[in-house]
Amino acid sequence: MENVRPTFLTVLCILTFIGSGWGIYSGISNYNMADTSYGLVNETFEKAQEEIDGQDGAEAVGKLFQSIGESMSPEKIKNNGIATSITSIITLIGAILMWGLRKTGFYVYVVGAIAAIIAPITIFGGFAGAMASSAAAFGGILFIILYALNLKHLR
Repeated sequence: MENVRPTFLTVLCILTFIGSGWGIYSGISNYNMADTSYGLVNETFEKAQEEIDGQDGAEAVGKLFQSIGESMSPEKIKNNGIATSITSIITLIGAILMWGLRKTGFYVYVVGAIAAIIAPITIFGGFAGAMASSAAAFGGILFIILYALNLKHLR
């Protein structure tokens, strides 16, 4: 008897195909637009700082902006773009394997999802790295749990 892919697993794989595809595109775009992105972030922080100067908490917000600005550079944005593309390719490969009901796909997916959590912390550090990692962690951990519920259908 041939194994049939459950609908839930099919939906998860399709969502991963879309998300990983977007991640690959986003990573390439971030790499190519690193200098522009860096300039826009700095310009935005400078304008925001000018607007809040003299208000309560302006000093604390200024320190936060400075911390984020110092943790970013065009080189780090490019490195993060590369990491995003690579981790998205890994999760895509995992989803393709799970689409074919291969259990190894789950483990490949887990490696990609964990790498996507670790990469921004390693690249940016500080608050910016923590924010990027928390976004990756939410989706990655959720999908790991949802895929784990389907392990019994994989061989």
